[in-house]
Amino acid sequence: MTIAKLSIAASLAISIGMAAPADEGSKADLTPESFAKLHALIRPQDHEWRHLRVQWITDIIAARRKAVAEDKPVIVLYTGGAGYNEPLGVC
Repeated sequence: MTIAKLSIAASLAISIGMAAPADEGSKADLTPESFAKLHALIRPQDHEWRHLRVQWITDIIAARRKAVAEDKPVIVLYTGGAGYNEPLGVC
């Protein structure tokens, strides 16, 4: 996603005149004047990364107690990878 975002940002920068086309060289692509606009374009926007706003409970016992108290279900999210995608690490 980051590569796609950077590619879109570069295309937009060229189309709005912030950067020179590729045939004119890359040294004109990023200047102190164009940095702020490009940085705002590629950083995460407010509508992205909404899952980070959720207050996840990582302790199943605490989650069960809270679910019982609020009469709500428990959803267990487990990635089940080989350690490289475990949000809490591996034992």
